[in-house]
Amino acid sequence: MKKNTILLIAFIALSFTTYAQCAREGAFAAIDDPAQYPVAGTGSILFETDGTKQVVFGDDFATVQGIELRVFLTTTERLNQGGTELEVTTEPLQDDNGGQDTNDPITGMKVFDVPDTVNLGDFSYIIIQCVQADVLWGRVELGQNEGADCATLAVENNTFDTVKITPNPMRDQFSISGLTTQDTEIAIFDILGKKVYTQQHVTNQTITISSLKTGIYMMTLISRDQKTTRKLIIQ
Repeated sequence: MKKNTILLIAFIALSFTTYAQCAREGAFAAIDDPAQYPVAGTGSILFETDGTKQVVFGDDFATVQGIELRVFLTTTERLNQGGTELEVTTEPLQDDNGGQDTNDPITGMKVFDVPDTVNLGDFSYIIIQCVQADVLWGRVELGQNEGADCATLAVENNTFDTVKITPNPMRDQFSISGLTTQDTEIAIFDILGKKVYTQQHVTNQTITISSLKTGIYMMTLISRDQKTTRKLIIQ
């Protein structure tokens, strides 16, 4: 019986490592008000060999409920600092009672899907934002790639690491800076996934999008075998 149990545990561990092959991880820290709104545990962005891409909070994750807590991947330490932001929540975080009662505990593993176009090197932080109160609830600074197949699952030294889109939010135009290659194509999609704009051979330049309506869009930048996605907000 004992031998069978050991074999079962080994099989489960082997099954997990077979698929969970590359991740970037860090520890959560409470930011704006640690005394009132503590946050603890680990957070990671995880790529698996079956194609799954996720943001994962470990089973040691713990915080308290706030006013509409949302989870983002970002390139900057805070939202709205001119970097790239990607919300991975589809609804506010639920507390342990299945609701949103302020100061109720939120504990345990949480998993959020990440778009296929995201590379492991695209973002530097996981952020929990109390949206209505505009409070930076908690933040993870993501570490280096760790895992057996990181070279296969992630693109190192991404061409788009230095790219900035300004302003964002925008009105009828925006500027692209930090491109290191002229062999870049951009495509802009609306929230339904319809392509509404495309341009090839983009350089560090100003793009006019006066034909697009107010709303949220996703823009992909593609160069050879590398791709990244940025959110655009048109006011």
